[in-house]
Amino acid sequence: MTRKIVVVGWGLAAHRLVSGLLAADADVDVTVYAGEGGTAHDRSALPGTLIGTAGATGAAGAVMPNPAALPTPADPRLTVRAGVRAVAVDRMHRLVHGSDRWVQPYDTLVLATGANPVLPPIKGLRTDDGLDLLPGVHSAHTAADFRRLAEAATAATHAVVIGGSTTGLDVAAALRLLRAEDPLHVELIDQTPATPEITPTDAYLTLRRTGVIAYQDCRVRALISGPDGRLGGVTLADGHRLTCDLAVIACGTAPNTALAWTSGLAVARGIVVDDTLRSVSDPHIHALGACAEHRRSLSGRSDTVLAQADVLAARLSGLDPHRTYRGPGTHSVPAPAAVVAEAEALLKAAAA
Repeated sequence: MTRKIVVVGWGLAAHRLVSGLLAADADVDVTVYAGEGGTAHDRSALPGTLIGTAGATGAAGAVMPNPAALPTPADPRLTVRAGVRAVAVDRMHRLVHGSDRWVQPYDTLVLATGANPVLPPIKGLRTDDGLDLLPGVHSAHTAADFRRLAEAATAATHAVVIGGSTTGLDVAAALRLLRAEDPLHVELIDQTPATPEITPTDAYLTLRRTGVIAYQDCRVRALISGPDGRLGGVTLADGHRLTCDLAVIACGTAPNTALAWTSGLAVARGIVVDDTLRSVSDPHIHALGACAEHRRSLSGRSDTVLAQADVLAARLSGLDPHRTYRGPGTHSVPAPAAVVAEAEALLKAAAA
């Protein structure tokens, strides 16, 4: 009997999972809710698209490939609902309600909703009505965000990147290299303490070699709008003002757990899952990637996301139904083998 699998999200985790399911030649019918569009993207590679956008066409006029885009598997068992978001889950009847009002039944539901960008409490960040960011201020999260940012950067004269996350460092370097003949003046403000665990020194040395001015352990007090209502500058906590006409917010992310929470699933910082990546609240629902909390830990790192997707694909496809995920840096092993290993360890400890 064909197993109906519904995947909510179409990022790196979901793409790896779906590719694994289809490659296993399993008897499945996979439906993906891709709210951000039909093309999956590796978010860690999105900053590199800024440089590629500057020369979007090659010498022969051919369109250059998007380095962050992931190829969609061509398989009749896969349906990608591009631009459609999952807005509700009926766990009792195993139904997913989409933003297009279509109701999709499922046998297994996988939540790969990722994370949302964190917008810091900075005065002047939004317009007066609070509905939009101040003109000239951009988020750096989705492929659409980076397309708008690349367009704005072509006419900007001075850019400020707020946030010293990996994305912030990559965006700052990419903006600096965006215009080869007329380099954009870029300054980065890292609002977190300058510790090696958070901001490696070698990353900042590499960044400064590109010409980016970086301020560590420095906070932004307010964004200043100009006479035309657009961004005109940034005021730091010590009162120093940086003039700019482009600002990028890259202050990290938080797990996107809204759908799980409204569905009644257990949510702490993320969607709580066990070693099988199954929700502790519902045996028919799984979660993986940046939205999942496994053993009280969150991780949106690419290697962790891929490892989780491989484990879940093996379980759902039937290739290795006992495979488990034990955490970052560990090898997944079948559940029976894990039990035996733990038993042997206990016996050795008792004999010692």
